[in-house]
Amino acid sequence: MSFARPLPRRALPALGLLLAGRARAMPGELRFRVVREGSAIGTHRVLLAQAGGELTARTEVDITVRLVGITVFRFSHRFEEVWAGDRLRRVASRLDRNGTVTEMRAEAAADAVLVQASAGRFRLPAQAAPLSWWDSRRFDRPLFDNDSGQLLRIQWSRQALPEGGTLWRGTGDTESEARYAADGTWIGWKTRAEDGSTVVYEPLA
Repeated sequence: MSFARPLPRRALPALGLLLAGRARAMPGELRFRVVREGSAIGTHRVLLAQAGGELTARTEVDITVRLVGITVFRFSHRFEEVWAGDRLRRVASRLDRNGTVTEMRAEAAADAVLVQASAGRFRLPAQAAPLSWWDSRRFDRPLFDNDSGQLLRIQWSRQALPEGGTLWRGTGDTESEARYAADGTWIGWKTRAEDGSTVVYEPLA
């Protein structure tokens, strides 16, 4: 999940977990402080758990922006995705922006991902995945918005970082960049909010 473009839209891993069929171990939890123009405004947490051959990723985002003590923006997102190896099984999203709630669910079918959301019903390619940033290996797939369920148009660029890390930049339907350690662990994120301010994620111990 992310906040690409409007701050609240994007919304959005030890235990030695392994994705079936994948070589890289995943942490059990990722925690970030959400910072806007130097001020902490919330948290973003991803919890990973594996059971019965499935990997479940639960994302929790809570943001509150205050101006002279008055809350001017409130955002809460609960997002769960379930994977079996490289195949998405199902997704559930509930997003609350300033009291307006939108929901989305997606289920894998034989040759598609079927989405039912506040924005409508969609039939997506079988390889489709939600745009949640904890696993950069999905960036070569068709990606859909983790709130509306609609397919996204994103152009990706990749840059090597010191000590083997990677910086991914997305443009188009997301204007964001994410940093990953040499082992692929998500370690940072940056985007521009709808009011033009800069929002960054700082890792929490």
